[in-house]
Amino acid sequence: MAQRSPRQSLFSIFSFNTSGSKSSEPKSRNGKASQPQPRRQSRRDPVKTASRRPPSPEQRQNIDSGRSESFDPLLSQLRQKPVPPKSRKTPPTKGKRQSKGAAGASILPFRKPSDPAPRSSRRPVADMVPAATSPLAPRDKSVKRVRKKRRVSPMVYATRLLILGIGIGVISGTILSALNALGRSSIAADQTVNLSLEQQQNSNSSKSSNSLVSSLQLTQEASDLKTAIMGLAKDSPKLKPGVFLVDLDTGNYVDIQGEEALPAASTIKVPILVSFFQAVDEGRLRLDEVLTMAEKHIAKGSGELQDQPVGSKFTALETVTLMIENSDNTATNMLIDRLGGIESLNQQFASWQLKQTQMQNILPDLEGTNKTSAKDLVNLMAEINQGKLISLKSRDLMLRIMEQTRNRSLLPSGLGEGAFIAHKTGNIDSVSGDIGLIDMPNGKRYSVGVLVQREANDPQAPELIRQISSTIYQYFDTSTDPEPNPDQVQDDQQ
Repeated sequence: MAQRSPRQSLFSIFSFNTSGSKSSEPKSRNGKASQPQPRRQSRRDPVKTASRRPPSPEQRQNIDSGRSESFDPLLSQLRQKPVPPKSRKTPPTKGKRQSKGAAGASILPFRKPSDPAPRSSRRPVADMVPAATSPLAPRDKSVKRVRKKRRVSPMVYATRLLILGIGIGVISGTILSALNALGRSSIAADQTVNLSLEQQQNSNSSKSSNSLVSSLQLTQEASDLKTAIMGLAKDSPKLKPGVFLVDLDTGNYVDIQGEEALPAASTIKVPILVSFFQAVDEGRLRLDEVLTMAEKHIAKGSGELQDQPVGSKFTALETVTLMIENSDNTATNMLIDRLGGIESLNQQFASWQLKQTQMQNILPDLEGTNKTSAKDLVNLMAEINQGKLISLKSRDLMLRIMEQTRNRSLLPSGLGEGAFIAHKTGNIDSVSGDIGLIDMPNGKRYSVGVLVQREANDPQAPELIRQISSTIYQYFDTSTDPEPNPDQVQDDQQ
């Protein structure tokens, strides 16, 4: 293999010039040696210029011998204590290994002529000194101008708060006035709707009440039963009975002064009971509504609420149950007040075509100013039985309440075993009465009302009611229903 020539360095060039080797001086054209003229300083780097002229072989030997003689001590010291290079190490190229001979060459890290001059890491002093800014120089946009906050007077804050409060007040007043007007219009609309509904209901009630006689389907009067009842009344000439009976299955009836207006006593509570459930069905009253007992409601006579303190509270269902079950007069007055008063109830009774039923005073009405008739009460019970005036759900609840009446000394005492009765009694000094709906074990259903006018609390009146009840029950229990007479039916309808 051809031997590589040793790398030429600056030391070899300098040693060659100082060793006194022959140099060829340029001669002129006439053969004389020309005087050496000063060379122009080349703008190029002297290192680059020297590196472009390779020495001859003889010069290379002299350079190597001189370098070895003059620099052996220096090289030995450098090899013993290597000096770290100032320049950055270049990473080795991938895929090539460095030769061991190259380690000696890296001891003196001379920069190659082709390498760019290293940049100084230090910043020039001139750059570190800030330049003097002139007043006319443009401002840096990144620098924000800080303004001093001004102190605002408390009067300014107070004025602002006052203006804000006035604005909020004006807005709130406008909203409230609009809502008030809207509420008034809605209330007026509700009142109009309720009035129209009441008128419609009253008209419907009038129509249904006008067809009361036809709905009962009265066929013929049970003459033999009527004779038996009148025979019982002859035995007590001081008593004035009013009796009305209707067979709800066949339409047979008995009328003995049934349309006579007599003192109602507590039987007036039956139409009040119907009015109560009608209000429940129409949504004007709730069963769980709480009623408060006032001083004006307290009444003597029957009932337990009169012993309760003023301000006691009861639900509407509890109150109406006490009115029927215990015949509580105080509970009755609470319901009269809640249903609109006496006048409102009288108008409602008239709309049901109850001709003789009218209230004059709240209970107990010991003078007997409140009036009714046996026929009015029976007609009302017949309407309830057929699902009119009130809903079927209210009808069932009404009959269950009437079944709980504690006084069972009148009509119930004349019934046989297994009979069912929903009724309401009434007793004052001038009258004794009972109105009821009876279901017999054989499936027969009838309604009967008996009011007996008397003098000075005559005890024969309750006894007469018991006898009439027993006679009617035995009649329907043993007799067979006769075929209705067509001619008699036409006469009754006329």
